[in-house]
Amino acid sequence: MRLSVKMVLIFSLMMIIAMMILSSYAVTITRDGANAFTEARFHNMAENIRQELQDDFGKMRMTMQELSENSTLIAALNQLVRDDSEEQKQALSAGKTALTQLKRSPLVNTCGRVSFYTRDGIFLTFPALVDEENISPVYSNKMADLIVTYDWMDTVDGMEEPYILVPHRGFLSDPEPEILYGLVQAVRFSGRVIGYLEVDLKYEELENLMEFTDEPGIILQVVLDDRRQLYSSTEEKLLWPEDTAEDQFTLVSPENRDTKYNAWHIHMEDPGLHMIVAQDAAMSVMMRQELRRSILRRAFWILIPAIVLIFLTAMGLTRSIRKLTKKVQKIPTGSVLTADAQELSELRKNVTSPADMETHELENVFNQMMHQLREQAGTEMSLREGALQAQLSALQTQINPHFIYNTLNIISAKSMESGNYDVIEICDRFASMLRYSTDTRSRTATLAEEIENVRNYLMLAKARYEDDLEYVIDVPESLNEITVPKLTLQPLVENALTHGFNGINIKRVLSVSGYVLADTLVLEIRDNGTGFSEEMLKSLRYRIHEIEDGKVSIESTGGHIGLVNTCLRLYYYSKGAMRVAISNDNGAVVTMTFPAAGNAKK
Repeated sequence: MRLSVKMVLIFSLMMIIAMMILSSYAVTITRDGANAFTEARFHNMAENIRQELQDDFGKMRMTMQELSENSTLIAALNQLVRDDSEEQKQALSAGKTALTQLKRSPLVNTCGRVSFYTRDGIFLTFPALVDEENISPVYSNKMADLIVTYDWMDTVDGMEEPYILVPHRGFLSDPEPEILYGLVQAVRFSGRVIGYLEVDLKYEELENLMEFTDEPGIILQVVLDDRRQLYSSTEEKLLWPEDTAEDQFTLVSPENRDTKYNAWHIHMEDPGLHMIVAQDAAMSVMMRQELRRSILRRAFWILIPAIVLIFLTAMGLTRSIRKLTKKVQKIPTGSVLTADAQELSELRKNVTSPADMETHELENVFNQMMHQLREQAGTEMSLREGALQAQLSALQTQINPHFIYNTLNIISAKSMESGNYDVIEICDRFASMLRYSTDTRSRTATLAEEIENVRNYLMLAKARYEDDLEYVIDVPESLNEITVPKLTLQPLVENALTHGFNGINIKRVLSVSGYVLADTLVLEIRDNGTGFSEEMLKSLRYRIHEIEDGKVSIESTGGHIGLVNTCLRLYYYSKGAMRVAISNDNGAVVTMTFPAAGNAKK
C-alpha cells in the first residue's frame, strides 16, 4: 500500500474516531445541560408557585384569624342566628353590623368573597348581594337545601384550624355562581357552634398564577394532604405515589397510569399542599434523540471537508517520495552497473524538491550510492555483493533514526497546529526512547537515565491503556548517579506489561522500586498480573542458573526473551557480581541485586 494511501486512511480514521469521541462528549454535555436546565426550570417554576400559594393562603388565614377575633362581628353573627321573630328586626340590624365590620377590614377587601352561613339556611355574604342600606332577608330555603349537601361540616365542627375548600361554585354570589377556593372555619359563641365563616379567593386568580406552565407536555397539579385536588392543568386526575421524593428531579409513574414522568415534588406543610410539576419522560427522550441527530449531522458535514483536506495534505507531503519512487522504478536490474555516462547522468538528476529536506537528502544519498556502485563495477561479484550489503546496512543505520526523528517532528508540528498536545507528548516520549536506545557511544548509563527511559515507555503505555494502567516509580534521588548497563529496566518492564497479564481484563498496576541494602543496590519490578506459571517459573530459574554457570548465550526465540537476555547482560557486565531472582507475589516479581559501593559516577 502506498504511503499516501496509508496516510489518508490513518489520518481519516483518526479524524473519524476523534469526531466520534467529540460528538459523544458533546451529546453528553448537551444532554446533561438540557437535563440541568429542565431541572432548574421545574425547580424555579415550583418555587414561584409555592411562594404565591403560601401568600394567598397566608392572606386567607390572616383574614380568618382577624374575623374570628373580632368580638363585635361574632356578637352580631350570634344575634343574627338567635333572632327567630317574624319581623327579624334584630337579625337585620345584626346583619348590617356584621357587614359593616366586614367592610372595615382591609384584609376582607383583598379577598374574593367572605360568607357566613348556618345549617338552617341563614347566610350573610360580602360583597353583599344588594345595597347594604336595604339588605335583603338573610334566610333562604334554597340555601338551606344547598348547605345540607356540604359533607365537610361535621369535620369542621371538630377542628380548631381552618379547613381548606377545593374549587367549588360560590352559590352566594350573584348573578352567576363564581368558582371559588378558600378556607372555612366553625364560628363559636360561648363554646357553641353558631355557623361557619368562609373566606374565598376567585379560582381564576389561581388559574392566572398557573398560566406560565401552559407549555407542551407540562403538567401541574396541586393536591391536599388528603388527596383532594386544588388545581390540575389536565382534566385527568393523576394519583402520584405518596413516597415521591421531595425537592428533587425524579422519574415517577402515577398509580393510575403506566406513563413515566420527570417530576419535581414540593410539599408545603402549611397549608398542607403537595405540588407536582411533571413532563412526560418520552418527550425528554425525543428531545435528546433529536439533539443527538443534530450533532451527528454537524459532525458529518465537518468530517467530509476534513477528509478532503487530509487527502490533499497527504498527497502534498508524499509528492517528493512518489517522484523518487518512480525514479527508482525506472532503473532496470543491472542498469546502474552497465549504464553509460549519459544514462547515469539522467539517473542522477534530482526529482525531489529541496523544500522536502528529508526526501531530498535521501535522494542525494541514493545518487551517491549509485555513483559508488558504478565505481565498484569492476570488483568481483562476491566482493561487490558483500560491499553492497554492508553499504545498505550502514545506510539503513544512518537513515532510519534520522528519518524517524524528522517524521516525529513533522507529526509533532502538525499536532501543534491542530492543538493535539497528547500526540506531541507521545512523539516527544518516543523520540527520547529512540535517541536513548540508538546512542552507541556508551553501553552504560546512570540509574537516573534508566528511570527516565522507563518513565517514557510507561507514559507511552499509559497513552494506550489510559485508566487501565497505573504505575509507581519509587527510586530515591540519592541513587541517580549509580551506573548500570543501558536498557536494564525497560525490557523487564515491557516484559511484565506484555506477558504478565495473559489477556485478563484487569487494571494493570506496575511498580519499579530501588534501594540500597548493605552496600547492595536492589531493583525490583512488580506487577499485579497472573504471575509466572509453575512451569515457566521453573524454566526461567533453570536458565538463570545456566547463565550464572556461563552456559547460556543470547536468546533469540521463546517467551520472556527480554528477561533472559537482560539477566545475561547483567551477569557479564558485572563479571558475575549481579544477580537476578524471580518469584510470584500477587503477580510477577523480578529482583536485581549488584554491588553499589564505588559504583557512583564522580
